[in-house]
Amino acid sequence: MGRPLRIDFEGAWHHIVVKGINNSHIFRSDEAKRVYYEILEKYKDKHDVYIFAYCMMDNHIHLMILSGKAKSDAAICISDFMHDVQCAFAKWYNKRFKRSGPVFNSRFKSFNCLSLPYFIYCIDYIHRNPMKHGKTNSYYYEYSSYVKFFTGEDINDIDKCCDFLAMSKAQLREQLSARQKLQNLPIIDQLIEKIKAQHENETLEHMLNSLAFKLEDLRGARLNGYFKGLQRKVIYALVQAKRMPIKAISMLFEVSTSYIYKQLKQA
Repeated sequence: MGRPLRIDFEGAWHHIVVKGINNSHIFRSDEAKRVYYEILEKYKDKHDVYIFAYCMMDNHIHLMILSGKAKSDAAICISDFMHDVQCAFAKWYNKRFKRSGPVFNSRFKSFNCLSLPYFIYCIDYIHRNPMKHGKTNSYYYEYSSYVKFFTGEDINDIDKCCDFLAMSKAQLREQLSARQKLQNLPIIDQLIEKIKAQHENETLEHMLNSLAFKLEDLRGARLNGYFKGLQRKVIYALVQAKRMPIKAISMLFEVSTSYIYKQLKQA
């Protein structure tokens, strides 16, 4: 199966994950993290991209990036940006440690979404990553955008982020503060309850829209962790609460029936 095409356009935002080859700890040293940071700072202006959040772990990095205008009709802004960043770091890394060959684990992963709930979730997920991996017991971590997120003193473009969300800094801070108190977005539970109480004339798409989701967010088999979990919960609720046929669900989510059965086993 061929690699999925990058979906990119001016104004699209991406959650990007970069991993060391064979998950090796290529960012273990403070020096490596600082070098990658400086490379991001150098190329974000060159490629007209905006960084909303970042977190640098020892073997992987999370970035939240807004695409700018591509250099040509044939170019993909986010791919060109990441190509320059990855090549620059690989060149430094190989020279620094007197080695040759690939530094990164295949190409970077990227996920698109325009839903506000996932946007807030994603910023929090990136800042929560050090706790998830046992690096810290709080959000305060030297190599993430959390500490200086609202100060304008970091490479993250907080003003552009607020413009994109049509929020003030105070409103965004309030949303993120509320999110920090939760382990899972309550919106998932709200959606499941709405499915169970669904009126005959209310479609799944209308329910999703009422919670600021898009049905497209849940379609396909190549979803990231958050939407994969949400899709699985919705599939289970449609089968259990609404007795919706498997074939109909597979058509709704544009996946195979075998994929639906697999999700039900994992629900």
